[in-house]
Amino acid sequence: MRILVTGGAGYIGSHTLLQLLQQGHEVVVYDNFSNSSPTAMHRVSELAGTNVDYMTGNIQDDAALDAVFQRFPADAVVHFAGLKAVGESVEQPLAYYAENVAGTVTLLQAMNRAGCKRIVFSSSATVYGEAQYLPYDEQHPLQPTNPYG
Repeated sequence: MRILVTGGAGYIGSHTLLQLLQQGHEVVVYDNFSNSSPTAMHRVSELAGTNVDYMTGNIQDDAALDAVFQRFPADAVVHFAGLKAVGESVEQPLAYYAENVAGTVTLLQAMNRAGCKRIVFSSSATVYGEAQYLPYDEQHPLQPTNPYG
C-alpha cells in the first residue's frame, strides 16, 4: 500500500513509519519539522534498511499538498501533523486552530482532490478533558479544557 505519513518525523510518526516500512509499504513522509528533525528520517532509514522518502511542507499549504499527491498518489494517509503543547495552545490558540483544525481540513480537501479516501487520524486523550472513568475509550464524553484538546 502507498501511504503518506504527515508528521512522520515526530516521535509517534517515526515509530509508525518504521513499522509501515518493515511491513513492506511504500511510504512518503510530509513534515515541516517544527517539532522534529530530518535526523529522524535518517535514523528510521538505518533501522529499516531502506531510504525514507520525505518532503518538507506544511499541512496548511494546499498547493504543496497537491504537489505531494501528484508526485506520490497515496492509497491512504496516516495523519500525525500538528502542534502538540497544551500550555502553548493556551498562549497561542489561533495558531493551534489554524494548524490542527484548518490544516487538517486542508489535508482532507487535498486528499479529496487526489481521490485518496482513506485516513488514519491520530488524536489525543486531551480531547476528553477530566476523566469521567478509566480507562478512556471512544465513548468517553468530549470535554476539552484547552485549545489543544
